[in-house]
Amino acid sequence: MSNDDLSDHKADDRIALVTGANGGLGRWCVLGLAKAKVTVVLGCRSPERGQATVAWIRRRIPDARLEVLALDLATLSSVRESAERFVAQHDKLDILINNAGVMMLPAALTHDGFEQQFAINYLSHYALTAHLWPLLMASVEPRVVSVSSLMANQGHIRLGDLGGIRGYSRTQAYAQSKLACLLFARELSRRAQANNVVLISAAAHPGFANTGLQRRTGRANLGRVGEYAMLAANLAFAQPAQRGAIPLLEAALAPGLANGAYLGPSGPGELWGHRAKLARLPRAARDDEVAAELWDLSATLSGVQPPL
Repeated sequence: MSNDDLSDHKADDRIALVTGANGGLGRWCVLGLAKAKVTVVLGCRSPERGQATVAWIRRRIPDARLEVLALDLATLSSVRESAERFVAQHDKLDILINNAGVMMLPAALTHDGFEQQFAINYLSHYALTAHLWPLLMASVEPRVVSVSSLMANQGHIRLGDLGGIRGYSRTQAYAQSKLACLLFARELSRRAQANNVVLISAAAHPGFANTGLQRRTGRANLGRVGEYAMLAANLAFAQPAQRGAIPLLEAALAPGLANGAYLGPSGPGELWGHRAKLARLPRAARDDEVAAELWDLSATLSGVQPPL
């Protein structure tokens, strides 16, 4: 599916929530959903940046139905409170795109005491899905899209130290968080099917896309020199975020999508592409036992879980 195809999807009353919606992949996901006539709630840490994205989209789609929801994935209490506000304002949720993320940051713990990449990229999205479960179940055909990365191929789940920084490697912590997103998507799909719950749980990755995360990663690791180096690499090799968002939008909108599908760019190595295709699932993401253990541990760490 290309961006030009997205307007072919017709929706009357669907409601979507996109996390990390004020920039990068999230912004293009909101635009694609708005083209499909979906009402979109932009989950943003900064409401001001969220409103700027709303203005950006309405310059392109004047009648877009958009809302901003303050959402800070760095704290589980904010996730819970934001979900409560969403529930108070809506009676269903048709599409949840768990997109927001950070990348290869120096070692640090969140307010809740978890390594920040694991918490923001994965655990808070697990909790958000659980908090919004009643509204997902109120939808006729709910979808949950978990955003992963090619870096998940290098990931390893450290079940004994999921929320810590023992022997911390910023690269491995990022890879683990994105592998966790894949395992969650598959376990959610498996549990939904086992319990005869109507829900599509899909995952997607953007390939090598210029989302802005790389520049911030370079700045965090090597200062301005690193930022400029990553900017040059993005300009030379990365596809624009607009194309990187295509697999995410396909996972959210494509009719007849198989439960448990994992999508990525259609080009060589899944690095680039104008369309989406089924992506290669890393071997570590096929471990059903680890997926089940991760689910149970995530419920313990977050204090909430989808009732499956």
